[in-house]
Amino acid sequence: MGLPGFPEAKTFVLIDGHGDTPFRWLQAFERPDLALIVIDPLEVAPDFPLDLVRRSASFAGINPDEDLVVLVVCTVSQTEEPTANFLSPIGIGKRSRRGAQVVVHESGFGSQERFLHLLTSKP
Repeated sequence: MGLPGFPEAKTFVLIDGHGDTPFRWLQAFERPDLALIVIDPLEVAPDFPLDLVRRSASFAGINPDEDLVVLVVCTVSQTEEPTANFLSPIGIGKRSRRGAQVVVHESGFGSQERFLHLLTSKP
């Protein structure tokens, strides 16, 4: 099963951004034309509920005691402030390398959260 909207893309590579940026790329192996801009939600929302992501992503075969990488997909526009989808994060097990995009309604976060001002105001 791939990400919603991209069922044919099942294998992804996480690519770090250049320099001191929190942005990374989630590059689809099967589709070189598909790369998503992602960030770690804790970079801008230290209270983001990782436990909800872990619980919701367990169906993907991620071990409950496995370290988890959590990412949120960003939307970047030339005319609008960037947003990130905190409602549907992606959880990836570091050991198993299995992952899933899940919906965490209970998180209190939305699908179009503005976050850029939080990155620039960090100490």
